[in-house]
Amino acid sequence: MPETNPTFILDGHNILYASRLAFLEHLVDGHPGSAAREALVQRLVRAFNAPGPEVCLYFDGSQPVTEVHSDRVRVIYSGGDGEQRADRAILRHVSQHVAAGDVASVVVVTRDIKLARRARKRGASVMLPAEFLEMLSGYGASLSHNV
Repeated sequence: MPETNPTFILDGHNILYASRLAFLEHLVDGHPGSAAREALVQRLVRAFNAPGPEVCLYFDGSQPVTEVHSDRVRVIYSGGDGEQRADRAILRHVSQHVAAGDVASVVVVTRDIKLARRARKRGASVMLPAEFLEMLSGYGASLSHNV
């Protein structure tokens, strides 16, 4: 049976807050804003520049928007109202994989305990942001590389 490339579904703001030191120069008053988001996106584009895993980076957003940054990297702004909009969109994405019968290849990257539990309940694997950022070095993106 051929090996299936994983789909990494990333909880964007959670990654940026959990990994502040990796994005320190891009923080505004200690918080990640657009510069930190762009730094993460560029790191992902550099890392996933060859055939392989698909990467879907989710952020809350007032309007649903999908930005295609490369053949492998998409940034999705969830749209909708209320809190945890990106979390709901992430779980919908996982559920789509369940319906398609390929949830075993899904990896949700978050430190959010509730989101992780709900993703696992649907059959996805979960990876902590620190583990994911460390893994990026194996894909060619140095954590010490400045954007």
